[in-house]
Formats: sequence, C-alpha cells, structure tokens
Amino acid sequence: MYSKSYCSTCGQRDIANKRLRFSTIFNDFLDNAFNIHKGLFFTFWNLIIKPGKVGEAYILGQRKKYVNPVRYLIIAVAIQAFLDFWILRPELVEQPDFISFPFLSEQMNTNMAYWNHTLATKYSLIHNLSMIFIFPITFLLLFKKLGYNFTELLAVNFYYFSTGLILTLTTLLSFYVISGIDIPIPIIILITMSYVVWTNMLFFKKIPFWSRLLKVLLAMLIFMLFRVFLIVYLLSLFVPIT
Repeated sequence: MYSKSYCSTCGQRDIANKRLRFSTIFNDFLDNAFNIHKGLFFTFWNLIIKPGKVGEAYILGQRKKYVNPVRYLIIAVAIQAFLDFWILRPELVEQPDFISFPFLSEQMNTNMAYWNHTLATKYSLIHNLSMIFIFPITFLLLFKKLGYNFTELLAVNFYYFSTGLILTLTTLLSFYVISGIDIPIPIIILITMSYVVWTNMLFFKKIPFWSRLLKVLLAMLIFMLFRVFLIVYLLSLFVPIT
C-alpha cells in the first residue's frame, strides 16, 4: 500500500504537484547527486569505526545500505575540489623542501621538487584519481591467495581512499580555521597513510598479523616510490622546468 505522500500510479511524491520551492530543488539535488537518503553518512561512519567490515560486506553483496563506491568517490573528490578552490587553494609560489636524491643532478632534484609540489596542489584532483589504481594492483599480487579480483579490490579502495581524503581535508580545514596556518605536510602524510594501513589491516584480516602487516607496508612502500620518485622523475625528465 502506498503512502499518502506518494502517487499510487507512478510513485512520484505528492509534493511535486505543489508550488516549486528552492528547498525542493536543493533536496532533490542532494538526493540524486549524493544519495543522502541511502546511507552516505552511515557509510562514512562505518568506514571510520569498522572499515574492514564495510569492504567485506560490499564484496559479499550487502550493498543496499552502503553508498555505491564510485558515487562515494565522486562525493569525496567534489568536496576536495570545493575546498581547494574556495578555502584552501594552495599557492605555488613557495615550494616546500623535497627529498634530495644524491645520485641525481642538482637540476633534476630541482625539477622533481617543482613537480612534486605541483602535483600535490595544482593537479591534485587528477593526480589523486590516478593514484587510486596503485593499491588494488599491488594488493592483487600480494594477497593473491585470498582470491579477490581487481574490481573487488578497486571498489574497496574507492571507499578507503575517499574516506582518507575526507579525513585529511577535514583536518586541513579545522587546523586552518583554528590556527590560521596550513598544517605541516608530514602530518598530512601521517594521517593519510595511517588510515590506509589501518583499513587494509582490517580488510585482509584472514592473513596472519605479521605477514599482513609486512605486505600492507610493502604496498605502501611501492605506492610511495611510485608517487615520490617515479612519477616526478618522469615528469622532470620529459617536461623539465630549468
């Protein structure tokens, strides 16, 4: 039996037959774009308190109560784009210190420092999206005996990456509002990496603790080498600034 708030023929809400108001448009936007009424905050909260269970449940087919991982990723990226443009919006005038590789020339290290900072600020949106695929590929190899396929690991990584991004942005914004200055980069890295290690330790819980920890840390090392060295090295090699 249909509720009196909905049409018994088409299922449309009766409110659609009333005068159009801005609140109606806004609520419809939130519902359709962000799926607010189908577990956004429930999904986020559970990815904070029990992320391993969320990933496992979604793979096993319990998907109605959680926001679709792709939609969840889009929401997180949208939040990042909004905060970057309107509030945080880092400038590229001053570059922070970057790791100096003694086996590379001074010019190459300078180029790599520039590209590292540029990727983290000006092209952070595109760069973060490209980084998402590194962990699923690495975990597919390291945890092969668990039988997960790439799509399953990618979906789980969408959840974990997005939540880590939201947590990092929240910390950045809170620190900026309270102190008026940007949070130190090492703290940002620590927050993000800690969440990644913790969530995957819980997700791959079928593997013995020390073996699991070693593999997760190895995946983190591969990610950092790819992010901190390989990408910026190739950009500096083919698109030098000096």
